[in-house]
Amino acid sequence: MKKGYSTLHPDNKLSTKNTPIQKWHLPGIPDGFEVYIKRDDLTGCSLSGNKARKLEFLLAEALDKGNDTLIGCGQINSNLCRALACAGRELGFNCHLLMRPNAENTGEFPSEGNAAMIQLVGANVHLVPPTATSYERDYLPKMKALSSHLRSHSKMSPYLVPVAGTSPVGLFGPIECFEEMRQQGVLEEFSDLVVTSGGTSAGFCIGNYLTGQKMKLHGMVAFKDTAFFHRQTNDLLHSVGLQDSVHSEDLITMVEGVAGRGYGLSTDEELEFIQDVATHTGIFLDPIYTGKVAFHMIRRLRTSPESFRGNKILFYNSGSVLGLLDGRTRDFLKSKKTNNKIHDWTCDDLRFPVSN
Repeated sequence: MKKGYSTLHPDNKLSTKNTPIQKWHLPGIPDGFEVYIKRDDLTGCSLSGNKARKLEFLLAEALDKGNDTLIGCGQINSNLCRALACAGRELGFNCHLLMRPNAENTGEFPSEGNAAMIQLVGANVHLVPPTATSYERDYLPKMKALSSHLRSHSKMSPYLVPVAGTSPVGLFGPIECFEEMRQQGVLEEFSDLVVTSGGTSAGFCIGNYLTGQKMKLHGMVAFKDTAFFHRQTNDLLHSVGLQDSVHSEDLITMVEGVAGRGYGLSTDEELEFIQDVATHTGIFLDPIYTGKVAFHMIRRLRTSPESFRGNKILFYNSGSVLGLLDGRTRDFLKSKKTNNKIHDWTCDDLRFPVSN
């Protein structure tokens, strides 16, 4: 393994390993299928889900290089930005985040969900235009400019963390996770693995390829498109010396139509599904990624069962629940007229109110 790809010192571990795999009694599973869930929503690092695995490698490199400041980027309620801010504080880093606000709150910074956690740990936030969507075009030039300013004016030594932590270094987080799952017996137990497309699915592609492709991988495209993620995965394969022998298109089936209204936007049907899952299973899904992925996995099991290799499915839950606390769930619950289980018993009468 190349220098800089080593994990953090044991005293500086950010995540709890060997997260459990459990049978998941999801509502709406068609007869003949079983679904299990890999609980990487339980990794720790301030509720950061799979981001903690990537950050263990990325921040190890920052420590090896002697950096003292982290610069990251993302949307206003980015899981990676929140995880980076929290993990950075745990390890003594300063943190600067370039963040894109939603069109409706340009110039403002919310105090809910991930954004609240970012403020609580005291990260420096630099708002960029709401039109910023490209890492290379919109974020990276400003990250480099900020890095240069901090070096020359504050004598800081910044480390730039790419969007979503997706890089050849961060890739080793999901590769390590796949090895963990292999040791948990998934290659013998499951026919299919469902995951959000991105850096994590790229790491799973590599792990699955190196162990004989015993599972079929389904990459659920919750934003951008199939071409983007195949290109990203092929770039990561090339970075670790594999692209000459295999390509993304051979390793994973990308599934489009998952984004719904668009990145970070929810439909009432999706929010209803998230509530149903919580009510029936006690497991929380986030509205940006895992809620949409599970929703469309169930739909695909119903409408295209032939697209699965077998009938025992493993769903990768990447976390994080803080997306539920950005205001949309509050508004959704307030608007609901049914299934209201808040009962009024504020009187002193010990008889249970009949109206309840």
